[in-house]
Amino acid sequence: MQTALFKKTAVLMEQNAVQCSLYKDTLIASGFDVSVAKTPLEGLLQIKEKPCDLMVINVEIAEESFLEKLIHKMQCEKATKFMPIIGLSIYDKENKKNMLKNLDAFLIKPISIDRFIETVQVCIEKKHDDSQNPSDKRL
Repeated sequence: MQTALFKKTAVLMEQNAVQCSLYKDTLIASGFDVSVAKTPLEGLLQIKEKPCDLMVINVEIAEESFLEKLIHKMQCEKATKFMPIIGLSIYDKENKKNMLKNLDAFLIKPISIDRFIETVQVCIEKKHDDSQNPSDKRL
C-alpha cells in the first residue's frame, strides 16, 4: 500500500470491461486515484484536464501509428514529460517493436497482479528520479 500524503493518479485506457476492472481495482488498492478512458482521445483529454502520475494503456486500443504519435506528444509536453507509460498487449514484443521505444514498460497479457504492481512501482520510481535529474534524455 502507498503511504504518501497525496494520492497518485492514473489514467487507464482499456476497452475490455473485465480487464479494466482488474487493473483499476489493483491500482486503487496500490493507492492510486484512477480514471478510465475507453479511447486514446478520451485519455488525452483527461490528462490535459488533470495531469496524472501514470498512464496504463492497452496498446490494441487504436492503430499503432496513432498511439506512437500520442505517446510522443505526451513525452514532449511539460506536464506529462515524466509520466510513466505502461503498455499492455496480448501480443508479444516482436509484434510491437516500434511501440516499445516509446513506453516505459511493456507487459504481455495475461499479467500477474504481482508483476503488474511491481512494474508500476518501478516505473513511478524511475520517472521520479528522472524528473529530479536535469540530464534526462527527453529534455
